[in-house]
Amino acid sequence: MSEYFRKYIKKEHYSIHYSNLKFKTSFRNCILEALKRRQWKEVEGDDWDLMWAEKEWIHEVMDHTHLQPNQKINHFRNHYELTRKDLMIKNLKRYKKNLEREGKTEDANNYNFFPQTFHLPSEYPLFYEEFKKQSQNGESKTPWIMKPIGKSQGKGIFIINKIQSISQWKNTLRFNQEAQQAEAYIVQKYIADPLLIGGKKFDMRIYLLCTSYQPLTLYLYRTGFARFTHHRYDNEDISNTYVHLTNVAIQKTSENYDERLGGKWNLQTLKLFLMTKFGQEKVAETFYNIQMLMIRSLQAVQKIIINDKHCFELYGFDILLDAQLKPWLLEVNASPSMTSNTPIDFELKCGLLDDVFTIIDLEKVLTGNEEQIGGFDLVCRGTPIKLPTNSTFTTYLGSFNNRQQLLKKIAKSTAIKLAQIFQETQIKVLGDGLKNSKEKEEKEKQQRSLSKGPQSIQNGINNKIGILPKQNSVIKRNGTNLPALGTIQFKSNGKRQPFQNAAQIQPTQLQQLNSNKKINSSEEQTLTANQKLQQLTPDNKLSSFQPYKQQFKYNDVIGITNRNQQKNEE
Repeated sequence: MSEYFRKYIKKEHYSIHYSNLKFKTSFRNCILEALKRRQWKEVEGDDWDLMWAEKEWIHEVMDHTHLQPNQKINHFRNHYELTRKDLMIKNLKRYKKNLEREGKTEDANNYNFFPQTFHLPSEYPLFYEEFKKQSQNGESKTPWIMKPIGKSQGKGIFIINKIQSISQWKNTLRFNQEAQQAEAYIVQKYIADPLLIGGKKFDMRIYLLCTSYQPLTLYLYRTGFARFTHHRYDNEDISNTYVHLTNVAIQKTSENYDERLGGKWNLQTLKLFLMTKFGQEKVAETFYNIQMLMIRSLQAVQKIIINDKHCFELYGFDILLDAQLKPWLLEVNASPSMTSNTPIDFELKCGLLDDVFTIIDLEKVLTGNEEQIGGFDLVCRGTPIKLPTNSTFTTYLGSFNNRQQLLKKIAKSTAIKLAQIFQETQIKVLGDGLKNSKEKEEKEKQQRSLSKGPQSIQNGINNKIGILPKQNSVIKRNGTNLPALGTIQFKSNGKRQPFQNAAQIQPTQLQQLNSNKKINSSEEQTLTANQKLQQLTPDNKLSSFQPYKQQFKYNDVIGITNRNQQKNEE
């Protein structure tokens, strides 16, 4: 993660912390340095989150590999439809013809940014007719450049201005026993009037990041560089590759090579220089045309490229300006060189790669609606994005790269957003926990009520048929007519009146009580023990404050006292 994201975002706020991410790569240059700066872990097996692979790995392995949802890789499956020289020209021509067939003449005329090109050996007759036609028009010295379709870094490139050179090349390959099949080439009309600075030829390397083809989502990097030759330009000397080819791999072998500067200019420096020479409006138009050239190139292959959510691609466009500031597309690199030859070049490429990884967003911290991330500007999302009409820029390409300030700003706003999301999540989790605990308590209460046995079932049946349960009467001891504790209460037809004292009982009442006891004793002798117990329980129940009297009464009922007396008499 960028240093500002690591500084402002707390560890617990990450959905995927950067220290848990793993990468795999075979490159040992700025790519490895940028990955390690983000504090990701390098692995060797298949358990990786990001793989920066070589093109050959994509062709040989990827079609037979199942990628996990969290895994990202730096190439689309058929990226060669744009990055192989012959297929790029083929797809651009086809797209242009389709626009003309649909009646979109104005859009078709915009696809005039690539030189006249033929594929060899399949289109050799067509090339021969075109070469012959130009010779008849007095253009016999018009140079053509030959490029192998599958090589990079300027390997195998040479310039011709005679048809005999083609015949000699063809015969050499045809009769070469080591090469049983002729290597395919393209031949392009050489741009003989390139824009020169200090009498030297240059081209531009500009970076474009594609994260999706459906919809087409493109980010253009503000900073690129111009690559200069180390020899003055001479159109007559077509055999000297140091004069015509700007590839660093070729120029660094020249005796005039400057190791301190590396033969490069920053793109912003180049743009300011051109403004002083051609004016701001002309240069702004040129750089806007470069941006649209890159977008149109990907639109031409949008329906051909296999879109995959696991894939992204960092393209390196090689663009040449002619003397009229018209941009020409030379080629598109699927694996632009990430090897630096100067300290400035090293920091440029490390910053570029860091911003690429930020856009890929393996940590899941961005919203996806950002229009600028680091040095990248969003230039297309389905359709090309235009700047406001009141803007002083038509494109940010070649302008000041304020990636540090912008990353700091994004990191702060992202930290605030993630903190709010974390807090809301915690509140939601706490609320869900309370809700679950309440539901659990209710379930336990229901289970306890069901486990009380037949009485609860009977209560449920009574409730269904409308029988109300018996209610226990509660005696409130706040009245003056309540009996004193320890007094005996007898149930009668009237109100309960407790005995106050034995001395207060009248003689007539005492006689009546004794007569009742005699009657009751004669009746009790005729009852069985169980009948006596049933008669005692509802009517002659003693107070709970006289346990011993109650026990004596029960003994009398079941005949324990009489049996003891009989034993004693015996």
